[in-house]
Amino acid sequence: MTLRQSQFVIPVPLAIAQSSGLLTRAGLHVETFRTSGSAEQLSQFRDGDIDLAVTSIDNLIVWNRSGADVKVIAQVERTTPLTLFARRPFTSVAALDGANLAVDASRNGFSLAAIALLATAGVTPVLVEVGGVKERLDALLSGEADATLLGPPFDAIGLAGGLIALDSVNARFPDYPGQGLVTSRRAEREKSEELAAYLEVLREAVALSTTMADAAGTELLIGQGFPEHAAAAAWEARPRTVETSTVGLRRIVDIRDELGMLPEDFAGLDELQVFDSST
Repeated sequence: MTLRQSQFVIPVPLAIAQSSGLLTRAGLHVETFRTSGSAEQLSQFRDGDIDLAVTSIDNLIVWNRSGADVKVIAQVERTTPLTLFARRPFTSVAALDGANLAVDASRNGFSLAAIALLATAGVTPVLVEVGGVKERLDALLSGEADATLLGPPFDAIGLAGGLIALDSVNARFPDYPGQGLVTSRRAEREKSEELAAYLEVLREAVALSTTMADAAGTELLIGQGFPEHAAAAAWEARPRTVETSTVGLRRIVDIRDELGMLPEDFAGLDELQVFDSST
């Protein structure tokens, strides 16, 4: 049984499932692809090239109005550690007014959290669509952009490269949800058995993580290619359940509403977790 999954970096539950043999025992193979950004993930869902995506849950609000039919079926991070980084000479949040903020997509995803964070300081950046987290890091290091959000392991790389950490989404919005595991109606119809087995594996992996010492968990992630600092942060942000946080979903909706970016036809939280009944 094979599933195709798009992701930015490997989520902790999948790392545990791979290292502990849970996938093998379930007869599952998860073929993973590193994505260059949420626009690529949307295109892959529309073309039927993937069954799953690990992505910002906010993306669904736009994706389901752009030709996809997707829903979130699990939360694979309790939160995503997201730090606002800038290159010199931008050494304060206030200095970013009118500066180029590198984002994945300007109207969905974690970019809205960045915009909301800056708005609390009265700062309005110029949005530059660059792509996923690696692409955004490269844009800062090259001078193509002035600031962006980075999470593990790219935050550690940014610090080593001389970037400056200015603020944290998690400090401002501690209930902001981590990335979700998203699937399509087509995948649910064609691979329902595989999806059910995969969710059970992820539940077992999360349960296993609760029995592991932090040092052991961090070491496991280092073995998956995470720098030490990033591994510790990712381990701390791991989910304690794969169930999607209702509080987190409400935070996404509230941020969109406050920014004037909530679609008029938004049908409530169920829209993110139930397929569109009109199709």
